[in-house]
Amino acid sequence: MASDRDKSSNIGQTGGAAVNTRTRRRAPAAGRHQAPGRHAAPAGKAAKQAHVTESMPVKRVPAAEGEPAKRPPVKEDKPAKQTPAVQSQPASVIPPPAAAGEKHHHAMSKKRRRRNTLMLSGLIFAVAAGFFLANFIVTRVKGFQVSSATTDSQVLSWEKSRGADMYDVYDGSGTLLAELDAGGPTQYTVEDLKGGTVYDYTIVAVNSFLTKHTGPAAACSAYTLPETVASLTAVNSGTGALLTWEDCGAGGYEVEYTDANGAEKTLDAKASDAGGFTIPDLQEGAQYMFNIRGFVQDGGERIYSGWTSSETFTALRAADMTGVDVDKPMVALTFDDGPDYEDYTERILAVLKEYGGHATFFQCGRTSAELPEKISLIVQEGHEIGCHTYNHNHYGSDVTADDIISADDAIEQACGQRPTAFRSPGGMTTDLIRDVCVDERMPIYYWSIDTQDWKSRNADSVCHAVMDYVKDGDIILMHNVYESTVEAAERIIPFLAEKGYQMVTVSQLVQAKTGQPPVPGTQYVTAAITN
Repeated sequence: MASDRDKSSNIGQTGGAAVNTRTRRRAPAAGRHQAPGRHAAPAGKAAKQAHVTESMPVKRVPAAEGEPAKRPPVKEDKPAKQTPAVQSQPASVIPPPAAAGEKHHHAMSKKRRRRNTLMLSGLIFAVAAGFFLANFIVTRVKGFQVSSATTDSQVLSWEKSRGADMYDVYDGSGTLLAELDAGGPTQYTVEDLKGGTVYDYTIVAVNSFLTKHTGPAAACSAYTLPETVASLTAVNSGTGALLTWEDCGAGGYEVEYTDANGAEKTLDAKASDAGGFTIPDLQEGAQYMFNIRGFVQDGGERIYSGWTSSETFTALRAADMTGVDVDKPMVALTFDDGPDYEDYTERILAVLKEYGGHATFFQCGRTSAELPEKISLIVQEGHEIGCHTYNHNHYGSDVTADDIISADDAIEQACGQRPTAFRSPGGMTTDLIRDVCVDERMPIYYWSIDTQDWKSRNADSVCHAVMDYVKDGDIILMHNVYESTVEAAERIIPFLAEKGYQMVTVSQLVQAKTGQPPVPGTQYVTAAITN
């Protein structure tokens, strides 16, 4: 019997005519192995294995002569552990291994998913944090200020604070003034305050959702307006005006007035000036209007009160006080009804000149127009000219405005100077006379010693009326139309000089005793007494 090797050689020699009925097992391809108990791989899988075998060249080892060629040993992989589900599936549905690009794409997708997840998480955290900050973290109140003020109140205002449901307002001492709902207006009015005073405030925003939480405090301070000055008076002082008012507790005052040309001017006065503030060098006879208001200084800013009502003022003529000693006694000699048609006026002027005295002559308009030289002589020698109506034929309520104004015109025409004083005929003064004298800028003069020279026509009687009763500040009534009066004057004037009395005009007397010029429309009985 031939051996197996002999049979194999015979087959090869026949050229394949005889078929070997013995089946030869093939080794599994590299990287694949058969599961135990399986006879053969499915057709699809076998084809794929054949494809892999063909595509990968195998290094063959030359066989020895007379021996069949040997394949290199195939390294068998460890059988893969497969789940029954996979084993039950046909090989055709198992996905092929991913190419290198596909693996990179899957890795990138995984990174994107991770990044998107992180971004979404961050967004959710930011929204939650924002909600928390907006509703539970209280910020400092902004824009806290005193937006308006009066003399006794202040209005506080501010901007809404994030996270606040209430606002607590405190005064400078830390006293709680108000607890306000954040849903309401962002302002609060503090009342019952003192004018011209600075007040301090603080405010905090509050959130009371869980536990009361307050933000940082904001502070502000401001003055209330000073009180409006209650009263203002203006009187003449020399060539200016003396203003007085009631101090309202302001730090200072601003005075406003119109000048002679109608232009407005302002001056600052100190708080201590409330008792008297002089505006100098006003135009004589011009009318002025004064107002005043208080202020407090808040840093570089002034906080003002309201203005007072306007005070109308007419600048008065200041008397020429040359040669007048205000510390020595003085009297005012006055002469009515002239000028005369004799030489009485000239004789009186001569004795006055001899003893250095001056007097006031209340003259009538008609005779002044007829005797201008005498009126002119009175003015030239430094005496004062007054008005005694035009004809001296009307008394009291019968005196008209024309009686006064026409006399002033006539006297001014005669001597070039308008009268600066007025005496009512018979001493009977009415409201009409006062009003006209205000317009004509003439004070009115009564008397404290009446010599009644018009009645007695006796020089001794006139002398006794003066010498027995004269005192400092008297206004003495006489007339320059009687010779007996001239004789009496020639004795009275030396007597007064010997007793140390200065003989002055009525304007000089009032200004010397009161410190300011006499006021138009006011009637003086003496330098200190008016009616």
